[in-house]
Amino acid sequence: MPFKWSLNPYRGCVHACHYCYAREMHTYLGLDAEGDFERQIFIKGNIASVLDRELSRPGWRGESVAIGTATDAYQPAEKRFRLTRACIETLGRHGNPFSVVTKSSLIVRDLDLLLAARERADIRIYFTVTTVDPELAERIEPGAFPPAIRLRALDTLASAGITCGVMMAPVMPGINDSQASIDAVARSAADAGASSFWAGPLRLAPPVRNHFYGFLQQEFPELLTWYLKHLDGQHLPRLDQELIAHRAERARSRFGLDESTRRGTPEPAPSPVLQLQQLSFPLSDDPAPIELPLRYDPLSA
Repeated sequence: MPFKWSLNPYRGCVHACHYCYAREMHTYLGLDAEGDFERQIFIKGNIASVLDRELSRPGWRGESVAIGTATDAYQPAEKRFRLTRACIETLGRHGNPFSVVTKSSLIVRDLDLLLAARERADIRIYFTVTTVDPELAERIEPGAFPPAIRLRALDTLASAGITCGVMMAPVMPGINDSQASIDAVARSAADAGASSFWAGPLRLAPPVRNHFYGFLQQEFPELLTWYLKHLDGQHLPRLDQELIAHRAERARSRFGLDESTRRGTPEPAPSPVLQLQQLSFPLSDDPAPIELPLRYDPLSA
């Protein structure tokens, strides 16, 4: 899923994935990367109108836009605010290519818009599936939809003719990095109709690292010493990264996902700072005001 432009209708995410690199973004607002990230959700209320204006600019070259790179654009807030749906409608109306990354089955609600957009531009939907073990999924991503539900949603979209892929990210040593674990996700992806599969190693930005270590202490205490000793800054050791890549390549080949993946192998997400600059400020010189994001507490709504 190579991309230059990204779009996030929300900021923060109730899926509460313990490994999520986007937790860091809440610290830019003076909030923390732990409970605040999971409960204080910011709503970009006029994002669709700003998007429409930017896509209408004469200088816009129709480059693909990646939706959901720093939040899940289909988290529960989308049921109420429908901002992602408005953005997809806008992109489709302009015939602009786009992709979506999600852990939610709510995207099936927008199948009508996805089919309409597909007639005018290249669109791709990626489901993040870190494991097919429901108990493990509950431990590492407690607020997200179970993996079986995500895969059923993928099957629904793929059966309708939407190009779909699975992103197994992050892959974490000692948790979901075995060949058996990666094969299980790839096999399920292929069975559901995915045309691509990619696995990416864990990356821990400094504000996220403390949260993740606290999670390890509680759920996987036997692994904490290894991570403290071997994590190189934000990244896993190079040998571990290469091992994950090798196992993913074996899984792609084994389950027939290698050819399509080579045509569109996802690149690592751009740094959160770049995403923040792209998404929090207007892209044009238009003096029209941008609404400040509204803060939304899903537990009190």
